[in-house]
Amino acid sequence: MRYSDAVETAPPGSDRFQAKDLARLSRTALNLLFEPSPSAPPLEDLAAALTADTGALQAIATALPPARGERLLRLSQRAASPEARAAAASRLVRGCFWFLAYELAPDLWDRLAAAEPVAPELLADLPADGARVLDVGAGSGRLTAALALRAASLVAIEPSPPLRRLLAQRFPCVKVIAGVGHRLPLRSGWADLVVSCATFGPHAPLGGDAVLGELERCVRPGGTLGMVGPEEPGWWEQRGFQLVSYPQPTARLDPDLEAFFGPPHPPHRLLLKRM
Repeated sequence: MRYSDAVETAPPGSDRFQAKDLARLSRTALNLLFEPSPSAPPLEDLAAALTADTGALQAIATALPPARGERLLRLSQRAASPEARAAAASRLVRGCFWFLAYELAPDLWDRLAAAEPVAPELLADLPADGARVLDVGAGSGRLTAALALRAASLVAIEPSPPLRRLLAQRFPCVKVIAGVGHRLPLRSGWADLVVSCATFGPHAPLGGDAVLGELERCVRPGGTLGMVGPEEPGWWEQRGFQLVSYPQPTARLDPDLEAFFGPPHPPHRLLLKRM
C-alpha cells in the first residue's frame, strides 16, 4: 500500500501511538518501513516529526543504511513550525500503523486475527494435505493453525519478533523463521504450497514483483501459490492468478478491538496460481 493510502485508511488506533514509538521497532521493521518505495514514509516526515526528540531520531538513523541515516539527520536540521511538525507526526503514525501494531501491540493483533476467521471453504480449497507448506508473513498463526493440522511439513516466515515468539510458543511442531517476503530464507522449489494471508500488495517492499518472484521461486514445479485476502487482487490476476470469492465469515470484535482496528474484515478471497 502506498504511504499516502496508508495515511488515509489508518485505523482509529493510530492515535494511541506517537512518532517516537518508531524508535522502538526492530531494525528489520525499520529497514522494511523506510526502504525507498511508494510505501515508505518520506524521510522529511520522519525528520520533522522527531526534530525535538534527538534520542529517537538518532536510534532510527543508526538502524538505517548509512546513507539513509545521514540524510535523515541532515533533514532534521531544517527549521519547521510546530504545526508542520505535528502534521508530519500525525501522518507518520497513521502511515506506519500496521508496523507499530505488529511490534508494539502484538496481543491486540493476535486478538484481531482470532476474531477475524478465514472463510472455512477457502481453507478447505488450499492444497495442504500431506504437503510441504510455506506460510509467509504468518503473523501470530491465523493460517498456521489450520495448515499445521494438514501439512506434512510447515515452515512459517515472520519478520516481527513479538509475533514470531507467539508462533513458536503456539506451534512447537512448526519451523518458525525470521525473514521478509523479498528475501525468503528457503531453498528454491522446496514447497508444494506457498501461501500468505493479507500480507502483500503490488508495491515494494511488502509486495510487487520482487516478492512475487521470491514466492514463485520457493514453489516446486506443479505446486501452488495462494494469496489469501491480498491487496489489489487485479494486480495478481494480471500475473496469472485466479480469484475465488467465498461467503464472508461472521466476525464480531469486542469494543476495545473495534476502537483500535475499526470494523472487522475477515479474509474471504483467494488467489491461486499453479506453477
